[in-house]
Amino acid sequence: MHIIVLGGGPGGHAAAFEAARLGADVTLVERDRLGGTCLNWGCIPTKTILRSAHIVADTRNARKFGLNAAVASVDVEALRARKEGVVDELVGQVEGTARRLKVRVVEGEGVLADPRSVRVTRADGGVETVTGDAVILATGSVVFKLPSIDHEMPGVWTSDDAVSLVDIPKDIVIIGGGVIGLEFACAYAAFGSRVAVVELMEQVLPGNDRRVVKQTQASLEAMGVEFYLGDAVERVERAGERMSSTLRSGTTLESDVVMSAVGRVPNSAGFGFEEAGIELDRRAVKVDADFRTSVEGVYAVGDLIGGMMLAHVAEEEGVIAARNAVAELSTVGAEAQLESVRYDCIPACVYTFPNVAVVGSSRDAAKERGIDAVQAVAKFAANGKALGEGEAEGFVQVVAEKGSGRIIGCQIVGPHAVETIHEVALAMREDLTVLEVAEMVHAHPTVSEVIKMACRDAAGKCGC
Repeated sequence: MHIIVLGGGPGGHAAAFEAARLGADVTLVERDRLGGTCLNWGCIPTKTILRSAHIVADTRNARKFGLNAAVASVDVEALRARKEGVVDELVGQVEGTARRLKVRVVEGEGVLADPRSVRVTRADGGVETVTGDAVILATGSVVFKLPSIDHEMPGVWTSDDAVSLVDIPKDIVIIGGGVIGLEFACAYAAFGSRVAVVELMEQVLPGNDRRVVKQTQASLEAMGVEFYLGDAVERVERAGERMSSTLRSGTTLESDVVMSAVGRVPNSAGFGFEEAGIELDRRAVKVDADFRTSVEGVYAVGDLIGGMMLAHVAEEEGVIAARNAVAELSTVGAEAQLESVRYDCIPACVYTFPNVAVVGSSRDAAKERGIDAVQAVAKFAANGKALGEGEAEGFVQVVAEKGSGRIIGCQIVGPHAVETIHEVALAMREDLTVLEVAEMVHAHPTVSEVIKMACRDAAGKCGC
């Protein structure tokens, strides 16, 4: 049994490793470095940069903790070296796992030659065609570039440029108030840049709960970030060494750098997918619940299929696709037992100061689905650990079904939100009620006690 995986990012290498663990011979084709966008240009480098930014912010607030300290300054070269060291370490670990599991890694540009073959133009110029019994597509996503902006103009950045850490700009205009835009706004504001965020929608983090949006925007404004909501950058020009951004409203913003952070799109062009008969939905490859494409024996996962374009989602999809591919290839004379992913209990996180983490539905979204839902809020201002750490902003908001107490969703803005959200995600996956979570003893003092408080309040409102 030979399985080919096209793309070595989170979804691709997770699929390759799971297939290998299940006994398949695996060939993994990757044109750049294993780890994909997440490890090399996205999740890991941005969080490494944000950790340094948090230290700068802490030194700026040292007097609040009874300490005398100079505000930390940024050594760009050292910061870049640390970021690259973290990335290199993790890439090395992925490469090591591939060797241990005997996954053959082919470096080069892969194109789907037919539903069972990938033609690879290797880095050395040679061409190799790899043929297998099944193919898993995991080519990820690419930065979306606004057609109205010349991205080749000096001073125009994407997120790739921002993590390259060539310089810390004196001032920066960020186009897009979603996850990517706000994380970089937070980092550069902490480093001392004057930051302006322009968002087409009337709120930051479009699609999120109103309380989450309000608290997040207020926290970033307290760091000095300026917001232009319900507006758009219509023209970007270079004037000497500076950039000039003209907004739809007529406002003109001057800056050192203009960063486009309007999101990513599935990376499906130029791989021969449509020529092989694979159906697309605009740029995304269409799959069923088991990650099968319209062509038998070809699966697709991760950002390529759209949906929740998150690294941990891609990993889970890759694992499940590999299991399904192996199951279908191994089953003779019977229908294979296939798996799918439960998306309703997968968290999504924003690593701003404070963190944002959400799972499941907001109350408004639940009501739109016909669910009689209640909502309970507990604030970090009443939590001893949060107060002691000087991070008492924010709240935990739990949404539950009235009567049953079944947890429908949770929104957290506050310290360590990206870590503590998993308690609620697990409770949702295992169908625990708010009462059962509230009755679990939480260690004191911890910020997770705020989840207990919110669930206790929700249990009372649910009548359970």
